[in-house]
Amino acid sequence: MKNGLLAALALLATAPAATAQTMGPTGVAAAILQAYTARDVAAIAAHTNETNADFFAALITGQDDPAELFGGTRGAAGTGWNGKMLPARFNGRGHAIVPFAIEAETGPAGLGSGAAGRYMAIVLTLDGPQDTSWGFEDINYIRRGDYAGMATTR
Repeated sequence: MKNGLLAALALLATAPAATAQTMGPTGVAAAILQAYTARDVAAIAAHTNETNADFFAALITGQDDPAELFGGTRGAAGTGWNGKMLPARFNGRGHAIVPFAIEAETGPAGLGSGAAGRYMAIVLTLDGPQDTSWGFEDINYIRRGDYAGMATTR
């Protein structure tokens, strides 16, 4: 029964992801960041990739603490997003990278702040060759030069 409930909640949480099929990676990243600023686990889960579905199901059912998602430097960057992003770039390993903050010495800083440091970026994936909707993988750090060298198209 418990596994059935988790599966149903995971399906429910990811059901709105079908709308992501009409959104490119930058649009999906914006939706995720808007959900981060609202601390809305279900809205973030709606854009997760297959790898993270169980993690988000555990958050939604209360089995895991949302502090895992909203805590630390990555969580602070997401919840403190200032509305600015750079365009999606593609790393050749199937990931779309969308920078939205800077890892500054004192913590995350918004794009346009002039802070030095690596970009903090939403990383998106496709679950397989037939998948057409970008799914949230993680918030990662990327050197600015690496981002600049990535492809602008998939």
